[in-house]
Amino acid sequence: MSKKQLLLRTAAHIIQTEGIQQLSMDHLAKRAGITKGGVLYHFDSKANLLRQMNVMALDAFESRIAHHEARLSGPYPFTRAYALATLDYSDGDADLIAVFISSQEDASGNLWNEASTRWDAQFASDGPDADAVLALRLLCDGFWFALTFGYSDTFKDRAARIIRQKCDALSKGES
Repeated sequence: MSKKQLLLRTAAHIIQTEGIQQLSMDHLAKRAGITKGGVLYHFDSKANLLRQMNVMALDAFESRIAHHEARLSGPYPFTRAYALATLDYSDGDADLIAVFISSQEDASGNLWNEASTRWDAQFASDGPDADAVLALRLLCDGFWFALTFGYSDTFKDRAARIIRQKCDALSKGES
């Protein structure tokens, strides 16, 4: 892991455990065990740091979608890949969840809006039953909400089971 990636992960951990208000370049430097100048070498401002965190998280999520989509056959490959990529985070990847929280604090929300627009086009062309696609997407979005706000493991396990069942049904062309 590069120093920059370590700083991004450390910043995400600070947000997740202490809150975004506690994230500062000084605090990040102390937690990472480097100088503030070392942090500023990679990120010239807190806004840049938050943006880079969101770029990293978005790239990782889209890579997971592509990974799953490449291995799927049958109908609705993008929708099912999106669902499976979502379930990859079912262990509560605190770093990514913190990034989602941070995206509401700065202009990084635009990155996610742009991604959502790209995904909308892929969902729309993924299969004939737009309602089935939307149903699975809403289940996934609800799952992200549950991960973000720390719902019980029982709830998350049940939700993951339902998402997997919907993926299986779509793979067979069922709604």
